[in-house]
Amino acid sequence: MPEYRIDDLARAAGVTTRNVRAYKERGLLPEPHRQGRTNFYDDSHLERLKLINTLLQRGFTINHIADFIAGWENGKSLAEILGLPGSAAVGWVRDETLEVPLAAVRARLGRDSELLDQLVAMKMARIDGDTVEFAEPQLVQAFVELQQFGFELRPLIRVMADVAERTNEIAQIMIRAALEVSGPERHDQFARPHDVARAIDQLKQLTHVAVRSVHILLARAVDENLKRGLNRTDDEDTSTQD
Repeated sequence: MPEYRIDDLARAAGVTTRNVRAYKERGLLPEPHRQGRTNFYDDSHLERLKLINTLLQRGFTINHIADFIAGWENGKSLAEILGLPGSAAVGWVRDETLEVPLAAVRARLGRDSELLDQLVAMKMARIDGDTVEFAEPQLVQAFVELQQFGFELRPLIRVMADVAERTNEIAQIMIRAALEVSGPERHDQFARPHDVARAIDQLKQLTHVAVRSVHILLARAVDENLKRGLNRTDDEDTSTQD
């Protein structure tokens, strides 16, 4: 197996010797083999440096890479590893959370205070002491606007629960199909940097296509069903007049 001095290793990986030392201090690189007063590195160190570069190029921070490598060495699945917070593989970004005093929420809900429990069960809200933290402020704002138009919260939240359940089913269908195409996940399938890069890019693309396609199909279905429902109402009004 080829052996590299630190200068040769840095040159082969396209990094600086300072980078190599910093990565080694952070535990991102295995300890080199020491002969006398000289450290020697091998191809495993070179592959690790390429992996670090790959992840940096895809938006991972050094902290995320440290978690990535720790998970990799501890046998975590690729899905668990790519689920790191801030990972470039994530194609959907959650809104900033909205914090509202618990008393204000209960006053707003009035007799429907149990609806808060439903929102918590749907993971749209979390009670933290005297504060309610809403995970999706845009949906909360949509609820408020619909309520101002005369819609009641109870049926709205029931509809949202049904939509969330079906959306989860859609996500499962798409992920299952993707896994069938790519084959069963194995830890040793992604042993080299270009394989990790391919896996990250595939996950990003899958997320983009899934979200985009569901958005398009849902918009079309809503439009078609709205027209069908309005036409049915018009027909019923006509038959009543006859």
